[in-house]
Amino acid sequence: MRISGFPTLRGVMNSSGLHTNRNFILLWSGSATSLVGFHGVRIAYPLLVLADTGSPMAAGWIGLALNLPGLIFQLPAGAVADSSHHIHTLIRCQYIGLAATGVAAISAAAHLPRLWLILLATAFIEGSVYVFGGLCELGAIRDVVSTGQRPTAFSFLEAEQPIAILIGRATGAAVYGVTRWLPFLANAASYLCCLVTLRVIRSNVPAPEPVCAETGGRANILDGIRVVWTQPFLRTSTLISGLSNIVIQVVLLLILVELHSNRYPAWTTGLVLGAAGIGGILGAAAASWLTARISPRRLYRASLWAWTVLLVPMALSTNPSVLAACWCGIGGVGVLTNVALTIYRVEAIPEHTLLRAVAAMALVCEGAVALGALTAGYLLTAAGITPTRWTVLGAMCTLAAYASTHTATASKDDRRCRPRASH
Repeated sequence: MRISGFPTLRGVMNSSGLHTNRNFILLWSGSATSLVGFHGVRIAYPLLVLADTGSPMAAGWIGLALNLPGLIFQLPAGAVADSSHHIHTLIRCQYIGLAATGVAAISAAAHLPRLWLILLATAFIEGSVYVFGGLCELGAIRDVVSTGQRPTAFSFLEAEQPIAILIGRATGAAVYGVTRWLPFLANAASYLCCLVTLRVIRSNVPAPEPVCAETGGRANILDGIRVVWTQPFLRTSTLISGLSNIVIQVVLLLILVELHSNRYPAWTTGLVLGAAGIGGILGAAAASWLTARISPRRLYRASLWAWTVLLVPMALSTNPSVLAACWCGIGGVGVLTNVALTIYRVEAIPEHTLLRAVAAMALVCEGAVALGALTAGYLLTAAGITPTRWTVLGAMCTLAAYASTHTATASKDDRRCRPRASH
C-alpha cells in the first residue's frame, strides 16, 4: 500500500518525462551498478584485512585509504570536472577502478604475503575513482537532461547511495562468505557494466567550455571557501557535519568488530550494514514531505538528536536485529540531513558560486570521514568495544546540544548577511 503524499520513484520519473531520456537512463543505471560494486568491496576490504591480520587498527587504515581521496582530491576533482568532458572522464575512471579491483582480486586469491599493504594501495585507487567519478556524474547528469528534468534527475542521483549501500553491502558480505576474492570479481563486473552503458551514450553530450586561467583554479576555490566562511549557518553546520561523520565512521567499524568478535557469519554483517540502505530509501521517500513542513534548519537539528537517540540501543545491545534497526534509522536520518542541507545551500548561496561552495564543504566532510575511519581503529584498539559505544553516544549528544544552540543563532545571522537574488 502506498501512503498518500509519497509518490513512487517510478511515478516521479514518468511524470517528469525522464523515463524517455535514453542518455540519462544509461548514465544512471551504469553509475548505480558501479556504485553497488564499490560498496560491496567497501565491506570486503576491512573484512579481508580483519581475517588476514586480526587487527582492527589495520582495518582502520584500510578505511582511511578508501576515504582519504575525498580529502586530498576533492578540489582537484572539481577542477577536472569543470574542464573535461564528463562522460569521457567517467570512462577513464571505470578503467582505472577495474584495474585496481582486479589486482585486489588476484592478490586475495593468491594469498600473497603482506596482503593488507597491497589492499591499502588498491583501496586508495578505488576511493580516488569514487571521488572523481562522483563529481563528473553530477556534471554529466546536468549535461544529458533538460532544465525541467533536473530536479527529478538529481533526486535519483541522491537515491543512488542508499540503493547501492543496501544491495552492495548485503551482496558484498554474502559473496565474501563464499570466497574472499569474489566481491572484487563482482566489482570488476560492475565496472565493465558501467563502461558498456557509458560507451553507448549518444555523442551529442556537450563538452564544458574552457575555463579562463584568470577566473579558474585558486580563485574559484577561494570563492567557494569564502562563501561558506562568511555565512554562519553554513560554517557551523559544516563543522558539525564533519564531526558527526567522524562519529558515524567509528560506529561503522564498531559494528564490524562487534559482529566479527561474536563470530557472526559474514552475511549477517552485510545485512546489518545494508540496513542503512533501506533507511536511506525510506528517508529519500519522506524527504520531500518533511521538508515541505519543517524548515531545513530545524530538520537538521532534529536529525542530530535522532542520531543520538538511535545510538542508545546500540550502546546497550550487540543483537544483530537491534543493530540493524538502529543502523537503518541512522541511514534514513542521514539522507534527510543531506536533503535539508542541500535545500538550504541552494537557497542561501549565490548560483554562480554554489558548486565551489559545495566542494569546499565536501572537503571538510569527506576529510572527516577519512579521519573517522582511522580514529575508529585506534579507539577500538586502545579502549575496547564497550567504552567505544559510550564514547560515540556522548560525542553525538554533545554535537546535537551544540547544534541546538549555535545553529539557531547562526540562522538569524544568515538572514541578515544572505545575498539578495539577482533579477
